[in-house]
Amino acid sequence: MNTLLLLMAEYETAQIPLDRCSHLFGMTPAEAAKRACRHALPVPVYRVGSQKSPWIVDATQLADYLDKQKAKAADEWRRINSQLAVSLLDRRSL
Repeated sequence: MNTLLLLMAEYETAQIPLDRCSHLFGMTPAEAAKRACRHALPVPVYRVGSQKSPWIVDATQLADYLDKQKAKAADEWRRINSQLAVSLLDRRSL
């Protein structure tokens, strides 16, 4: 399924509050907010209004990030498992 559509269905908005999706970065909401202040998150975040407004993550940006992470994990899995298969074939030929 389309990651963007699933995110929008889960959060019911295209502009997701960071404190609701911080777990996707492996962080607590407090840690994610600290990193947001330093622009040290893997996706851009912004505030609408004042400095007291919540940090917002665009669902499109988050979906792209998640899709890239998924692709990297799949590539790593294929690389490791192809090496394992070659290793097993080498052992059989002994």
